[in-house]
Amino acid sequence: MQTLRVKILAAFAALAAGIALVPAAKAQTIGVAATVRNDVAQVKGAAALPISAGEDVVRNEVVRTGAESSTKLVFSDSTNLAVGPVSTVTLDRFVFAGDSNYQQATVNLVRGAFRFSTGNSDKRAYKINTPVATIGVRGTELDILSERARTVATLNEGQAIVCTRSGAKCVTLSNPGDTAVVTLGGVSRTPPGAPGFSFAQFCTGDAGLCTPASFASLSPSTEVAVLCGR
Repeated sequence: MQTLRVKILAAFAALAAGIALVPAAKAQTIGVAATVRNDVAQVKGAAALPISAGEDVVRNEVVRTGAESSTKLVFSDSTNLAVGPVSTVTLDRFVFAGDSNYQQATVNLVRGAFRFSTGNSDKRAYKINTPVATIGVRGTELDILSERARTVATLNEGQAIVCTRSGAKCVTLSNPGDTAVVTLGGVSRTPPGAPGFSFAQFCTGDAGLCTPASFASLSPSTEVAVLCGR
């Protein structure tokens, strides 16, 4: 009996050692931080790890910018997301449909100022969430201001459908300058010429922030990063 017990304990020890030797699953690479100005970090719990220009971004990553700081994230389908000062975004759900496009992609704009420009994926693949709104894109460049109880989305080009988080009320933006304002009470649409939100005010501090970039042109190792991230 003692011999059997020793053998069982030895087997468990070997199994535990084998598990310890298995490397942790590699995080899914979905894009790159094309530009970084001042304080830009990846948030993990209470820790904040600085992000450098050219560094990969991964699924479920939380990116935060400080005061007078900004970054432009370029996803593997060449979608651009410019992030202004004092902003937080979660790169929530990205499901690849090929080497460089997505079947589904969800971005949570927790707070702050953003410019979103679609890339090569099916435009219906993207969903943008804020604390009070859900935005569906149809080939779009949008400027978005996300606050705790209010979202302002102004269309620069293309088309977008802006809804309350419940989806009960929606408006369609189809002309440049169209703006949707979403609050806890509902959603309203204002035509071009009415006060909206423009991300352009942040472009002067970062030369590349508002200039569209292709993912394939950012790094010679881009193809490897995409394939490894699938």
